[in-house]
Amino acid sequence: MRWLFRLIGAFFSFVWRLFWRLVWIVVLLCVLAFGLLWYLNGDFQGALKQAERSVKIGQQSIDQWEKTGQLPKLSQTDSHQHSEGRWPQVSARIYLDPQMDSRFQEAYLEAIQNWNQTGAFNFELVTESSKADITATEMNDGGTPVAGEAESQTNLLTGQFLSVTVRLNHYYLSNPYYGYSYERLVHTAEHELGHAIGLDHTDEKSVMQPAGSFYGIQEEDVANLRKIYETSE
Repeated sequence: MRWLFRLIGAFFSFVWRLFWRLVWIVVLLCVLAFGLLWYLNGDFQGALKQAERSVKIGQQSIDQWEKTGQLPKLSQTDSHQHSEGRWPQVSARIYLDPQMDSRFQEAYLEAIQNWNQTGAFNFELVTESSKADITATEMNDGGTPVAGEAESQTNLLTGQFLSVTVRLNHYYLSNPYYGYSYERLVHTAEHELGHAIGLDHTDEKSVMQPAGSFYGIQEEDVANLRKIYETSE
């Protein structure tokens, strides 16, 4: 019987050593990832925040898996309810949250540039939130199956926007499981900004398709935007 106890003891000893090796590997990978973020950003606080976001996303994914045995399904880009809103002119001031993920900031900037290049609308960047018509920021919500959202306040008498806040959802956009490339991230930002200037969902080939973020700004999107603001030009 002694050989059996020794065998069992050796087995548990092996499992224990394997467990701690895995722990150290995870710690090492986290340290390397943090160092890489720090190197790429040159910003200790920024790298720390991105690392914290990644940990939160991972923890939420683990919690969701433990509860349901699967990760939540991403049903569409957003759950926007069209409000028929528009701005009084073909321009709006936009503020980018400086505390959000650097990739999201870059995606918003590229999306803004792409919309401005159409000539149908102009986003003006401002550095003070109090001067902005539109605020672009982020969220981290696995309980809402959308990659982004646009929340607007509209004057019901005039049908004009008073303010709009657009958000990109870290839970889906930063999780490799959902396969969002940087290009699709930019399209998601373009999509939410499209809502922020009055565009609604469409099933046509368009940046405003309600799911996937597979298309950038199309000629049809520009034409629809011009129709909304034709009396302002």
